[in-house]
Amino acid sequence: MMMHNDPASEPELRFNNMALAVGDLRGMVWWYRRVLGLRLVRQGHFDGVGADYAFLEGEGFRLELVSRAQGQHQPVARTQPPMHLNELGWKALVLETDDLDALETRLSANAVECVWSRAPLTDHRHSTMIRDPEGNLIHVFGPEIA
Repeated sequence: MMMHNDPASEPELRFNNMALAVGDLRGMVWWYRRVLGLRLVRQGHFDGVGADYAFLEGEGFRLELVSRAQGQHQPVARTQPPMHLNELGWKALVLETDDLDALETRLSANAVECVWSRAPLTDHRHSTMIRDPEGNLIHVFGPEIA
């Protein structure tokens, strides 16, 4: 069988969302709305997998929180960066902001677990890394420095 690699004949793919399995759907929806300012746009139940879900949106991205109430939940591996990169798979939800100081003020006011704060990521950018209440990493890039 001959394979064709003509881009014009390939289906166009677009990013839809990033799915995150959580133990406490209601609590995690609250946290992502309160702490990161995401908007709840839809919630419901996926019959096929027996899971409840919530879709949250930020500027230019959608996060799907999904939870099986009867599931045997495995806790998040809490390997500290940079050793977390030795474990294969998705590493973090990576976001960016034009105002890292304002974000850190909000994180502090909400007692968010901080892995690092305003650390130099490159010569031209700092970042902050946090964990959500279930231990998932969220990496926030600040603006590029000229």
